[in-house]
Amino acid sequence: MSKKMIVVFLVLVLFLGAIVGTVWSDTTATVTIPDEANIRSGAGTTFTVIRIARKGEKFEAVGSSKDTSGRTWYKIRVGASFGFAAGWLVTYAPATTTPASPAVSKPVPATVEPAVSVQSSSTRYAVVVEDGTSLRSGAGTAFVRLTTMKSRTSLRILSESKDANGKVWYKVDCSSLKIKQTIGYVASWVVKVQTVQAPPSTPATFTSSSLLALWKPKLPLSTKTVDASNLRSGPSVMYDRLGVLPSGTSLLIIGYSMNEQKETWCRVTAGEKTGWVYAPLVNSWEKLSSSLVAATVGKSLTSVGPSARLVTSPFVEGTDGALAAKGNVIVGIATDGRQVFLELSSDALPEDWIAMSDGTVVGGTGPGGAVCSLTGVELVSSNGWTSVTMHIDGDKSGLSIVREHDPERIEVSLPRLVQSAQAGIAGVPTKQVSAVKVWASSAGFVTSIVIYLVGPDIGLKQSTDTSTVQLVVSAPGSTAPSKAVFLRDELLSSSEETFFAEGTTFVPLVDVANAYGMLLSWDAANQQTSLTLGDRQYVLKDGLRTLKIAQDSNHWSEEMVVAPRILSGLLYVPVATVAYVFGLEATGDALRVYLDPIISSITLAGTSASTPGSITITSASDLKVTKTADGDYCVFQFEGVSAASIVGKQALSAWATVQAKQRLNDTPPVVEIRLHALASAVDVQSPGTGTYVIALASVVKGKLEGKKVVLDPGHGYMPSTGYFDVGAVGPSGTKESSVNLSISLKVKALLEADGARVVMTRADDTSRDNPDLTGRAQIANSSGADLFLSIHQNATDGGPSIGGTETYYWFDRSKVFAALVQKHLVSALGRTDRGTQKTSLYLLSHIDTMPAVLVECAFISNSEEERLLRDDSFQQKAAKGIVDAIVEYFGK
Repeated sequence: MSKKMIVVFLVLVLFLGAIVGTVWSDTTATVTIPDEANIRSGAGTTFTVIRIARKGEKFEAVGSSKDTSGRTWYKIRVGASFGFAAGWLVTYAPATTTPASPAVSKPVPATVEPAVSVQSSSTRYAVVVEDGTSLRSGAGTAFVRLTTMKSRTSLRILSESKDANGKVWYKVDCSSLKIKQTIGYVASWVVKVQTVQAPPSTPATFTSSSLLALWKPKLPLSTKTVDASNLRSGPSVMYDRLGVLPSGTSLLIIGYSMNEQKETWCRVTAGEKTGWVYAPLVNSWEKLSSSLVAATVGKSLTSVGPSARLVTSPFVEGTDGALAAKGNVIVGIATDGRQVFLELSSDALPEDWIAMSDGTVVGGTGPGGAVCSLTGVELVSSNGWTSVTMHIDGDKSGLSIVREHDPERIEVSLPRLVQSAQAGIAGVPTKQVSAVKVWASSAGFVTSIVIYLVGPDIGLKQSTDTSTVQLVVSAPGSTAPSKAVFLRDELLSSSEETFFAEGTTFVPLVDVANAYGMLLSWDAANQQTSLTLGDRQYVLKDGLRTLKIAQDSNHWSEEMVVAPRILSGLLYVPVATVAYVFGLEATGDALRVYLDPIISSITLAGTSASTPGSITITSASDLKVTKTADGDYCVFQFEGVSAASIVGKQALSAWATVQAKQRLNDTPPVVEIRLHALASAVDVQSPGTGTYVIALASVVKGKLEGKKVVLDPGHGYMPSTGYFDVGAVGPSGTKESSVNLSISLKVKALLEADGARVVMTRADDTSRDNPDLTGRAQIANSSGADLFLSIHQNATDGGPSIGGTETYYWFDRSKVFAALVQKHLVSALGRTDRGTQKTSLYLLSHIDTMPAVLVECAFISNSEEERLLRDDSFQQKAAKGIVDAIVEYFGK
């Protein structure tokens, strides 16, 4: 049996979804089954199989929907009823007439109109205007929020849809975001649209060498799994499972692949085994170069080399199949930086990958065709090396970089560059480069860029991406210390985005501002940038070592060791300056610089075990806190934070000690405070940003004595866009946010009666100060709590009869709690059991200091369940079911 024939069964392992998409109105479009495929009762693999469609069967398509992963499912007519077929398993033929507008009565959350195609001559981007903007799984606020985005996030617009109120939503490509889904929806009124004109396209071809020039991944790359991960024999869930890698398993990435489903997979070695792991399940990996994908996926083989044979999986020997035929469409790509494999669209053979060899050529129309645009050549130099960056937009097929002698030089040749000779060269000469010249043909097209070197022993390192070609030339014995910069273990700036000069690494200030959700103010007249952090304003200027600081009416200046620099319109600042301004500690190795928060002080009130008082921890940043019990001791861990003044273990008093573990390469630092007191009698509070007070807490006797629970009434906050997020709205006008809060307050009362301490992310339904998702994750992570529960109500436009209860989780340690919540709620409410699902919702994937689940008690879009949700006794039943689950969880 070919792997294509078992895709539906294995895909259940990784992708679980429920219908949350939007159904179109009836059309006369059709879908054809290329191979066997399951027809399901709903748009998602969690729905039941109503029949198996055979190869060649054709069905009338009456609409389409999206599952929670953003994948398309087609609603088809099956006899006298309807079913759903996965879009990636069928061939879809659109209707020849315009679909009728859907007739939807309010308040069904959303309807979708036929997609509005973006013209091939230009590309539209949705640019986020405000921090905290929601990206949703469908066109409407009733759909699942996939994540929140920071201002200036730019996403390519794929099409437009309208919700039930006629408001426009953009369907966008969100593959650049760090989430599982590749497609999402954003409201048109919270973004601005930017149109980018593309140059005229002419046919382009690519060989293995030209494809490798588009992306040279840094391999091998050490990393770890962030969750339990399946190790598979190929880059898809369609391949056999070789084993399970526990969370935290050390890996070595030796290759990358994008498969037919547009998923990125990493080829890894783990101990004695080599296989493939889904990229989002490892903590550090390089995104597939967009130019490499654009040059291959969707194109076809124009010629095939004599040794290019089909194989079942890339980089697997001894599986050679037939010779691939010209004209086969390419649907995926894999590379280890030395060799390229292509995945071909094939249903007849189990072998559908081909290793590119001499004579194998990819054809089609590439982005920008064979015409490039040279916008400038820039040199950045230190004592030992010089970086020559050529800003080249467009198709780089045919690019060659050749080292020549007499005189010593490097020649960069391209087929056609549209730019006048000698234009846009900045920064020459240096100690390694004597001159840079741009040569043009008689027609005015640039034919080559020549970099003249000062001597024969200069080293050379090169890299190419979508918009630049970078050459690093170094003096004998020296290397280019271009380092990636990580902030709190998240990539801030890659090595291609930083540079090294005067003994320090520089990063773009805008990257830092984006990470903190801050706005920069640019003063063009004085060529300086200002930023506001707390009650202080900092002013930095190109080439000036003076850092100007203002606080209230006070103004003063401090000297930096190295001055900031403006390059390509961006202000770059030394990492030491970033660390100073934001209260961070900078450490590093040969390849990376790490910026970690610092605990600036630990103060103690109370001197004896009988009157221990409290401990106050202060930092310039919000921290994560985890509380655990160890016999008669209570342990608080502050993760990813350094305490520079503490070395090893120190006694704070007879009843408290503190221990600091400094960062060791990619192992983050941690500060641990151990108290000689029962965990049930100690609590942590955060009265302000970066301030944490650990103290004895009053204990209420009960089943949950000493336990702490964070309750999150879903929605109920006002984004900076100015409208209040009430969540879904029922047919009778019931607002989800109000129901969520009412049930949460009932849960709070029951928990506190049983002796638990409760933290609410919001306590009312109207305050403009209610936190957004980022704020709620921070509240939870800094609370030192034992459990997190977000309370929601479900909604769909899949039909007014859809109802029931379901519970979501992400980390495996939350799975047991999720199952208990689902069990007790279904028992208490008597609604349809829709089960538990592992889903990477923002809160569930960002709260990692305790088990965290999100529950959908019932469907507010279902008239009957909406009526029940308005009933106080039904809400009380829901609250009681949740509390029973919490009691059983702690009783295990």
